[in-house]
Amino acid sequence: MHALRTSQLPIAAPRIHCVLLAFLIAAFLFRVCAQAIQAWRPVAWLPPFESWHSATLPYSLLLGSQLAILAVQLWVLIAMLRGRHRPRKWLGFTLLVLGAAYFSFMLFRLVGGLTFLRHVPWFEAVLPTEFHLVLAAFLLVLADFHLRFQERARVP
Repeated sequence: MHALRTSQLPIAAPRIHCVLLAFLIAAFLFRVCAQAIQAWRPVAWLPPFESWHSATLPYSLLLGSQLAILAVQLWVLIAMLRGRHRPRKWLGFTLLVLGAAYFSFMLFRLVGGLTFLRHVPWFEAVLPTEFHLVLAAFLLVLADFHLRFQERARVP
């Protein structure tokens, strides 16, 4: 009988990573649902549809891409909860670089839209920008998981 190598053992994601990812997924799901509500059956207690939509993409294409993002996010979270999402250094580094660039650019968009770029419609769209920051944070939390725990998944 073969002894299991360290790389064959499931790595259960630390609870804090799963909690943070679940919170970020819930926040993004709220955004998707709130915009859909305002598109099809507007309510007074949510910001109007135009506040959620920067009009960069047609709404049907945006909604489809948002649902695909949610599906991938849920797949990652479920895999992590089951211990099937293996930490990989190269993936962690890639996610860190992409997440940091995405977060930085969206933070610039937010600050610029609230100050010196207020006159440019894409920059003044605050709600979409805030939820782009949520997506960037998801990448950064996932990067942290990969980088922090990749040593445990290494073959001795």
